[in-house]
Amino acid sequence: LGDCHFKKQPPVVLKSMGPCNFDVGLLSFEGDAQQQARCLLAPVGPIGKLTGPLESLPEALTTVGTAERLPRREALRQLLAERGLEATFSGRLSDPVSHAHDNDPLSRSATYFLIHDTSAPNFGGRGWPADINTDRNINRLARYACGNKIERAHIFIIRLGEIFHPHDFSVPWRATKFEMAVEFGSALKGLVLHAELIQPRRSMTGRGRGNDFLAPAPGFTPEQYDSLALVYTVASVRAGFWLIPVYHAVIDEGIFNKHDDPQNFELDAFAASLARLREQLFTTRVSEPKPE
Repeated sequence: LGDCHFKKQPPVVLKSMGPCNFDVGLLSFEGDAQQQARCLLAPVGPIGKLTGPLESLPEALTTVGTAERLPRREALRQLLAERGLEATFSGRLSDPVSHAHDNDPLSRSATYFLIHDTSAPNFGGRGWPADINTDRNINRLARYACGNKIERAHIFIIRLGEIFHPHDFSVPWRATKFEMAVEFGSALKGLVLHAELIQPRRSMTGRGRGNDFLAPAPGFTPEQYDSLALVYTVASVRAGFWLIPVYHAVIDEGIFNKHDDPQNFELDAFAASLARLREQLFTTRVSEPKPE
């Protein structure tokens, strides 16, 4: 496990507050939670071109910003134990999430759940491996672990659904150019929770390393959507309300050299995974603790 070293980026100076009109005083984008989600989940096309906002949200996401149909911790804890994730998540289900202003307890708690893709590894002009969902060069979580603990996100999910959770949701973190803009200082540090989905890329030019604009189709696997729904639910239960999902490309729109992820993300597939998980949690009979 080696230390990670990321290329130093020039300071980000914003030309606007983005397509969803961020209000730094309120630490919120414009509109109610559903309006924000429809803007922040604008579909992301090749090279990061946006085609939004959405006219409506999938039914499973219409509860954003509320505690409606938020599962009980006991049911979630039991499900995590059944899936072998008790050590990863269960011990801190009652703990709060991070707060803005670098974890100032008087500031707004984490409100946004930001979806990334890793855009790596980059196959350049080469074709995809025979099975990108099982190829170990792609699906090796150790490649994202940093000995110096500066992983780029709270969560990483490989294409078979396995989860790496290097930063607890109580840890304030930033992983977008927008969050790091000089105008904000550390105000946005802790406002957003970050999840990376493993997705390899290829060069659109087909020559050498080139760029990383070409993503596989489908972009993600059912296992990734299922794990993302679970992680999103864990984070929302800890926050006390359904967090507002965000795409990386949307929050960084208008910034020079912005990112283009997530590519080929199917919001309906994610919502379907969330609906199935929610149904399972609400029909699970919670085991009573055994008497001593």
